[in-house]
Amino acid sequence: MIIQFTVGNFKTFKDKATLDMRAASLSELKDTHVFQYNKEQLLKSVGIFGKNAAGKSKLIEGLKFMRDFVIDSSKESQSNEPIEDIDPFQLSTTTIDKPSFFEIEFYLNEIRYRYGFEVTQEQIEKEWLFERKKQKEYPLFLRLQDEFEIDGERFKEGKKRKEFTRSNALFLSLSAQLNGELSQHIINWFANMIFTHNVCGRYGAGREKTDELLENEEHKPKIMAFIKKADLDIEDIELVKFDKIISSESGKERENHYDDEVVTYHSRYDEENNFVTLVEFNLDEDESDGTVRLYSLTGNIINALMNGGVIVSDELNSRLHTLLVQAILMEFNSKKNNKAQLIFTAHDTNLQNKNLFRRDQIYFVEKDKYGASKLYSLANFKPRKDHNYEKQYLEGRYGAIPFIDTSINPLEASTNGKKEKQKTGV
Repeated sequence: MIIQFTVGNFKTFKDKATLDMRAASLSELKDTHVFQYNKEQLLKSVGIFGKNAAGKSKLIEGLKFMRDFVIDSSKESQSNEPIEDIDPFQLSTTTIDKPSFFEIEFYLNEIRYRYGFEVTQEQIEKEWLFERKKQKEYPLFLRLQDEFEIDGERFKEGKKRKEFTRSNALFLSLSAQLNGELSQHIINWFANMIFTHNVCGRYGAGREKTDELLENEEHKPKIMAFIKKADLDIEDIELVKFDKIISSESGKERENHYDDEVVTYHSRYDEENNFVTLVEFNLDEDESDGTVRLYSLTGNIINALMNGGVIVSDELNSRLHTLLVQAILMEFNSKKNNKAQLIFTAHDTNLQNKNLFRRDQIYFVEKDKYGASKLYSLANFKPRKDHNYEKQYLEGRYGAIPFIDTSINPLEASTNGKKEKQKTGV
């Protein structure tokens, strides 16, 4: 479970921003939307709202960069290669040459860990791993560039490994690659954090877990139940695999463009509306973008609810009806879920509903006049729990909304007589 995630000097976030999954001292929806883990009250879901270009996606990108870099840094690059995807805040002279900051607190096997690093495009500046037991935090290792302090008792696997760590690779990743037991467990924890696509996922993109569960006789009914719940008029669904196909022109075998296809079945009726038979549709070619995206999401959602884990979705409501998104959120915010967490961004203000969310589950992202993103919780404003959050948000009480200048007519726009700011290169 994630306790909190902090990112700083990364893309639009100049200062450190923290997404806190710990429940505040609020009375509403406590029995359903909050679960206790190792004496800590954690939120099952968090929604992040804000206008376009505010930085919501950049927050998600920061979390995804951290996950990917932890998993791959020791094996994906050579010692002299730059660290890709590191992009410090560009609109201030005080940050462009400073390292980006990433830190996450999480539970693994009922033990609380705090892991983080500071990194530039050239090297790891700092890296640290702490373990908390009985309300006391112990450093397992501390790193300052190529200097290390390692607790040889609490982090035995770190011994004699520091000399193998490249300046552009994480010590944790290297330790895992060399069969460090705790390091491997932490890497696996990161790997179980699932990022879903905000596109429809046609031709297999991002839907491997749904395909996997659909092939399993035990889990296929769960996929079908979720699809039925969405009211898509699909009676059945099947994964059809192809290893090779025969070219109609040459008659020779050739590899298929993609390895399988998903077939949906719809009812056909006669002129008196009596059922006649089931008709096959190809998911990618015949179904809507929304249906394809829901199929892509379904496997990850069911797997997380069954086995635990974290799902992170940028633009969760993309191509999905509001009521369908609400149904997904209700699956996470229910008593039967005591293992999974959902972090998502959205533009759909209908989701800011006091029956759907607690006040500490709603976050906003807003840019200041200097182009820097700020992250803050609705709970900071201390609205009453019976207030209409959506209405107050659209009225501008919480910020993070676009201010549309109705005096501007795009068809009459001209640069005549206007002075443009001098553009400077980076």
